[in-house]
Amino acid sequence: MNTLLYCLDVLKIKEGTEVYTNAVELKQKAQISSNEWIIAMKTIASASYITSYIFSQSQLSDFLTLAAKGVEQDKTSSDIIIFKMYRDIIENYDNFTDSLKTNYPGIIVNVISVINRGSRVNPISIEKYYQSIKQQAAMAEEERLEKTSMTTMTTTTAAAAIHKAKIPLSKDDVVECLVHIINRDRRELEKSIERLSYSDLKKISEISRNYSKLQRYSTKLITKEEFKNEIQKEVGRELRPYQLTRAANSIRRVQLYIENILDNKFVHDSSHGINHIKHNLEYGYSLMNLIKLPRRRRPRAQ
Repeated sequence: MNTLLYCLDVLKIKEGTEVYTNAVELKQKAQISSNEWIIAMKTIASASYITSYIFSQSQLSDFLTLAAKGVEQDKTSSDIIIFKMYRDIIENYDNFTDSLKTNYPGIIVNVISVINRGSRVNPISIEKYYQSIKQQAAMAEEERLEKTSMTTMTTTTAAAAIHKAKIPLSKDDVVECLVHIINRDRRELEKSIERLSYSDLKKISEISRNYSKLQRYSTKLITKEEFKNEIQKEVGRELRPYQLTRAANSIRRVQLYIENILDNKFVHDSSHGINHIKHNLEYGYSLMNLIKLPRRRRPRAQ
């Protein structure tokens, strides 16, 4: 854990952020490993991928430096591929797709792990492996959009009915929509819905009613500009870059959000009284006018 916290500090990932919180939680569940650097960096890579966190160019360079500490001493030929990865980050970062940037920490950990597997490291083979998984990550966004398009075709009827509704859905309507959205058993969904608070049921209802919009927005994520134009046209106002990032993250994680609500997995932080991941996702949905968040009351002046 000390190594993990040290690495998070070097990468300037602050305590209380989603990546920091997820990394600590993942580390507590991780299997014990003798290579503390590899397990720490693998944990951070997983936590950043879950939250769609994109490292800056300097952060990626620091990430590679920290991960390289996990290379065993006799792997001297590994210096060649590590140097090439450094150069790739420095020279080509601006040309990386968002998908590649999101996956790059995991790529680094995978390459370091492969280096440590055998007693002799063939730099040519390792570089081919590196280029291969880098290419796969760069193309991942296109594959995701293709799958999204196919899913859209199977849910068109339900989504159209949701979009047309202008009043809160009944519990039966919510269940009907969720059957198509998260593909769970109807009876299981009915039981989960019954356990929800009014506030969470209302949010789930609004998400279900607006699911067709979410699917339409998801097809626009291929470029930031297209996504920005689509969202701002819909909500009728300009959004700041950090708000667009929040909105995009919420779109990517809508199924996870719904399932965590149904399974009561959003546990409140005792010191703040909220669950930060849930709060951030709901903030993203509210920016797109998909749900309405209650207004916080300001304390009266004495």
